[in-house]
Amino acid sequence: MTSATISDERVLQTYPEVRLDHRNKEFYRALLDRQLVAARCGDCGTWHTPLRAICPECWSDNIEVTPTSGKGRVHLLILLHQGPPARDVSYSTPWPLAAVELEEQPGLRFVGTVVDCPPEQLRVGLPVELTWIERDGGPWYAFRPAQSAKES
Repeated sequence: MTSATISDERVLQTYPEVRLDHRNKEFYRALLDRQLVAARCGDCGTWHTPLRAICPECWSDNIEVTPTSGKGRVHLLILLHQGPPARDVSYSTPWPLAAVELEEQPGLRFVGTVVDCPPEQLRVGLPVELTWIERDGGPWYAFRPAQSAKES
């Protein structure tokens, strides 16, 4: 199944807690296809998120929803010791939440959890790559140390 064949109804059923609209539904549709997408301007090439109808750089409306590589570096790291109750989230050990700057463009960042990483290796600057976890019955993006970082 590709993102193009995933119905709006399936997106709504999988992500019932999300307030969906005609712009952000493409982001969640892509998650069902295990793709992390951002908007990319067809005129100036600027990437941006969240999805918007107009480029924040050149004001063009020539915007395409484009898959990212999912590769980047931890830009900001927060260790949550408590938080709102959430299925699949345990605060018994600090829950790592990172703003990851993707390699596509400086400033293109996604916030997600870091998995498969021992706490002593978590740090700003850590090279990471996209991976997938299940959250509330649907796929959700996360990041793990990049293979090259594991070998170092």
